[in-house]
Amino acid sequence: MYVHMPSPLHQTLIDLLRHAPDLVPHLLAVAGGPAMEGATVRVLDAVLDQIERRVDLAFEVTCPGIGTVAAGIEVQLRINPAKLISWPVYLTTMRTERCPRACLLVLTPDPRVAAWAARPIDLGPGNGSFRVHVLGPEQIPRITQPHVARRHPELGFLSALAHADHDHDPELVRTALAGLTTLDRARARSYGSVLLDCIDKALRAALEASVMEEDNQTSPSSVTPEFVDRALAWGYRALIDDERRIALQEGRQEGREVGREEGLLLGRREVLVRLLARGGLRPDTNEARRIDGCDDLATLDRWIDQAISAASVAVALR
Repeated sequence: MYVHMPSPLHQTLIDLLRHAPDLVPHLLAVAGGPAMEGATVRVLDAVLDQIERRVDLAFEVTCPGIGTVAAGIEVQLRINPAKLISWPVYLTTMRTERCPRACLLVLTPDPRVAAWAARPIDLGPGNGSFRVHVLGPEQIPRITQPHVARRHPELGFLSALAHADHDHDPELVRTALAGLTTLDRARARSYGSVLLDCIDKALRAALEASVMEEDNQTSPSSVTPEFVDRALAWGYRALIDDERRIALQEGRQEGREVGREEGLLLGRREVLVRLLARGGLRPDTNEARRIDGCDDLATLDRWIDQAISAASVAVALR
């Protein structure tokens, strides 16, 4: 018997929300559900009574003034008429005596799928207008500032997935990558690889040119692990530059009046130190002195590239 295997993107979106349950009330609200300020969220077992009928992810959302609601998440990447039969079953099976109210959120980055999923489902006489909540590109905000993606890396990922191809905007992807660098290294690499693989060829070519031009490298022919690491470092540099810009505007940054080159050097040193810290590496006194005393951008960029996968500070600073 043929068993449909979920795509890497499908699995990534489920994993992304599983690790960010507090995002679920916000997604429900922007998809047309009730405002759920102050809600608490608990992940539920998503497997339903019949193994062939399961929601991708389920949560129990408790909100003051609303009570407890079972919220199911369905990732839908293509139009599948069979889901119009399954979705009402998912909703009713999630209801329990303890939690009799439920809702279903369909998440899709495809506008055609979103329009299809938003149509009413006819359940029979007197029940001809059953609807699920739909979160499509129209409901997903564009995250354009790296410091916002840093606070909400999951939304940054969804933003790039939903809008980067349509807008042909490499900066939306760079912003998403900047946010992903705040996650642990394994998840950042996994999500970054899926995102880069999902964007269309023309946009990826433009993005590759930007990444590799900055690093003085030749563009790869595919999304290799090395390219993913370089793209994440490229996104991380955007995050550092964005945070410095905000700090300068608010007057919190010492030495605001330093020249542009000195500002770039400071930014690169900060990127390097943060990348080392993410890898659990801490420079000793001599290594810290080398980093602080380096006034060559090319050397700092080389160290940043090496720090992405280095096993020690000494290896990163070769």
